[in-house]
Amino acid sequence: MNTKKIIIEHLKQEIEEISLGAISANSVSEKSRIIGELGLDSMDYATIMLATEQKLGIKIREDGVRWAEIQTVEQLADLFFRHLQT
Repeated sequence: MNTKKIIIEHLKQEIEEISLGAISANSVSEKSRIIGELGLDSMDYATIMLATEQKLGIKIREDGVRWAEIQTVEQLADLFFRHLQT
């Protein structure tokens, strides 16, 4: 399994956990919008970010990140993957 897939699977698990099981990880697609479509809010998004940083040991440098463009699970996984590469 490649690293990006691992990040995506982790994000799906975090979404399930943050929703207290209301959203199954299996029902989340890579194209799912985290805020809105999945019924999560900006606080949930921040919690997912922090948990992912801690779990994967990847610190996101926020300068230069266009947060308005990071809406889907895949886009967030790409952000983490890019930071893993630097």
